[in-house]
Amino acid sequence: MHLPRAVPRFEHRLAVRLRGMLPLYTRDVSEGGFCAEMLQPMKAGDLLEGALLLGDEEVPFQAQVMWARRSAGERTRGRCGVRFVTIGGDFQRRLGAFRRLQGRRLIRWFT
Repeated sequence: MHLPRAVPRFEHRLAVRLRGMLPLYTRDVSEGGFCAEMLQPMKAGDLLEGALLLGDEEVPFQAQVMWARRSAGERTRGRCGVRFVTIGGDFQRRLGAFRRLQGRRLIRWFT
């Protein structure tokens, strides 16, 4: 059973740097966490420390893996869902500004 999300998710491919691991790339991001493609195995409950790259800015965070699924036939590749435990500074404002900037870029490209 899936519970309703507390905050909306937005599809953005952002780089995530993790201490001691290969970088991840998000599929979607929200104020509460993100879903990412993973190249190294993770398990639900794993604690992560790293930085989310929003444009030219790095936003440090600590998070917990809530779920992890391997891709069919793969030993390491898959997806994981991550919930922020702590996130640096004014992440809400930065994420909103980043999303608005992405929207402007798309509008300029289509006009």
